[in-house]
Amino acid sequence: MPHDQDTENAVAPSPDRRSGDIVVVESFDAAQVRPWEYHNRAASGLDDESLDALATSIRRDGQQQLGLARRLAPGGPHAVEAIYGVRRLEACRRADVPWRAEVLDASTPDSRCAVLMHSENEWSEGVSPLENAAQWKAMLDAGVFANQSALAVDLGCHRGTVSRAVRTVTALFDEEWLERLVRPVMHEFTGRSADRLADACADRTSLRRARGRAADLVPGTVAAAELYGILFGPDRPAAERRTVFVRRKGRGGGGGAVAAKIERDGGGGFSVNVRPHDQTLAELAELAEQIEALVDAETATASGVRLGRRLAASLTGEDAKNAERSWLEGCVWSAARASGLRWDRWKCAAVADVLRSQPGGWQRAVARAAAADDGRAADGNAPVDD
Repeated sequence: MPHDQDTENAVAPSPDRRSGDIVVVESFDAAQVRPWEYHNRAASGLDDESLDALATSIRRDGQQQLGLARRLAPGGPHAVEAIYGVRRLEACRRADVPWRAEVLDASTPDSRCAVLMHSENEWSEGVSPLENAAQWKAMLDAGVFANQSALAVDLGCHRGTVSRAVRTVTALFDEEWLERLVRPVMHEFTGRSADRLADACADRTSLRRARGRAADLVPGTVAAAELYGILFGPDRPAAERRTVFVRRKGRGGGGGAVAAKIERDGGGGFSVNVRPHDQTLAELAELAEQIEALVDAETATASGVRLGRRLAASLTGEDAKNAERSWLEGCVWSAARASGLRWDRWKCAAVADVLRSQPGGWQRAVARAAAADDGRAADGNAPVDD
């Protein structure tokens, strides 16, 4: 859903000058701005579709809602840091227009910036509860707030809400293997789904079993709503899935994260999971060959028909009649191999002879040769799917 009109162009409250904030409005090239260390927008609203829609709105109508920045010491690569408005900042970068923001003095404390950002969240593209929880924990760990009670008071939250959020993010991020699965999709979590996953981590036996299940999962490919069921749901039958090819890359348990995997299931089907950007051209070529070999094995009974279709696309009866014999035999050999048929030169020559002698003869030639491969009578009457 486009958010450029409903949220970006809404008029949000400015920093409260009664609090002592001294602000001015300035425009900045996006390259002059860095995100604040404790900003809480990990991914919410930062998908390409949403950002492109917002960039189009800003290019057309201008930036209707200001961001908030804090001035940095001179001499560095950035002039200010974005306290909120990170989404608008990226949209302005895409629209190639300056980012406009109210600018706080460099002496404004992080705790005050957190209060202003938390208030602004109600007016902007929604930030997930888990993103907020991660920001709260980071500020508590850094001493921005003395304790959870102080944070709750300043942000206007219930003390129990803060306590629960910090407990949840601690459970999900203290285990490195779990964090790598949760962090890429943390913007998708509802408060209930994040709490449920964290509660499941309290059972150490279940947690060890979940860690084993996580070994072959690729971060970012499993949605937040699916993680609990995959990691902590009922055990699948042992024969349900079987890995027939796997390649791991990088460091980690079991030789690294899975970059490519082919699995068979109990019903006879197979699935391919691949991260192409993590593999060399040679590795991608090997994966393609593995998939082709699997397809050839699964479709062996239709190899004759596959060959017929290949020949039909490349050789007409007239072409076959007028072609050089050696060239025609080579075409048959190549097409047979590509279709999973391991024909020798004599069979290829026999098929080539039929092709040369029949005006539209590729169907009859293939039917006879495939029938002979299957042990059926090679009488030319085998059924052909053309």
